[in-house]
Amino acid sequence: MPNGSLSLGRYFGIPVRAHWSVALIAALFGVSLAGQYGVVPGVLAVLAFFASILAHEFGHALVARRYAVETQSIDLWALGGVARLDREPPTPRADGLIAVAGPLVSLVIGLVTFGAAVALSLQVLALIGLMNLILAVFNMLPGAPLDGGRVLRAVRWARTGNKYRAMREAGNAGRVLGWSLGLIGLALMFNGGPGIIFAITGVFIALNARAEIGASYMAENLAGVKVRDLTWFGIAHAGPDMDADSMIWQRARLGEAGAVAVDANADGVLDGLVLEDQLWAIPAEQRALTMLDSLMVPFSQTAQVGPDDDLSSILPRLNPLRPVVTVWSEGKLTGIVPPKALMERLDAARAAALGRS
Repeated sequence: MPNGSLSLGRYFGIPVRAHWSVALIAALFGVSLAGQYGVVPGVLAVLAFFASILAHEFGHALVARRYAVETQSIDLWALGGVARLDREPPTPRADGLIAVAGPLVSLVIGLVTFGAAVALSLQVLALIGLMNLILAVFNMLPGAPLDGGRVLRAVRWARTGNKYRAMREAGNAGRVLGWSLGLIGLALMFNGGPGIIFAITGVFIALNARAEIGASYMAENLAGVKVRDLTWFGIAHAGPDMDADSMIWQRARLGEAGAVAVDANADGVLDGLVLEDQLWAIPAEQRALTMLDSLMVPFSQTAQVGPDDDLSSILPRLNPLRPVVTVWSEGKLTGIVPPKALMERLDAARAAALGRS
């Protein structure tokens, strides 16, 4: 879990997390609304607004699932939310429909809530409806990383047949959009207006758009490289009662993969992986007392791929702090992409991307 995030549970099988900045925004928003509408309506309005952001992200996630694209998590933070997909959409059509699903959910919530506000004469409902309508329209602005930028990418991908070129075009549109919002925000601030949100949001969009352009070059440099090209097939197995010291003495079993799979149960089902660097990180005097099952990285926390997957497809699933990629075939562990080999290949692609972006 990212630092500063709190788990809010799993819904439709998707973990939902909230960053601490959500509490800050909720408090500021809540105090303002409580002064206008009362404490209870203010609190309910804040909860309803964040619930509508969650609904927006679930719109993306559930449509993505229809195209065999799973969602690793949904994260809420100060500027909204993000559904972290485990891979890129397979086709332009899937890309566009996944992107537009969130704003459509916000649009429906906005219209229904605004209609209910008119019928019941409740101003606080009208505010929630209006905010959802603004959320839907803003997210459809044509520039990455906004949903409208994803739609633009899908359209250009369909027309040119080149996904990477489409990513760059959407990224360039995002940079123009972001810096334009930033300048508008500065102009408002110099004239005494509330431009700080425009400025922060604009800079965020511009920087993320630039990152997306770099990612497109990196993915393009990895095009054609399959997972099997870097895979070490055949992973050593060990029981949970194996200690770190004994494993180091038997380090020849780790091979170039530098890893051992741990079977922590008598049923023979593998539970996790221990990397060689984890073994050496333990102080020498403690290695004989440290069992492998206390060190292992659960397979659920690794990027799980097939040998014939494109290497570029694993990028959204990588944990940057521990880039462990396990290779599976028919539900069985067949190998691992050694972290050193993976990072060398990614660093080379990153260097080439920086030279072109």
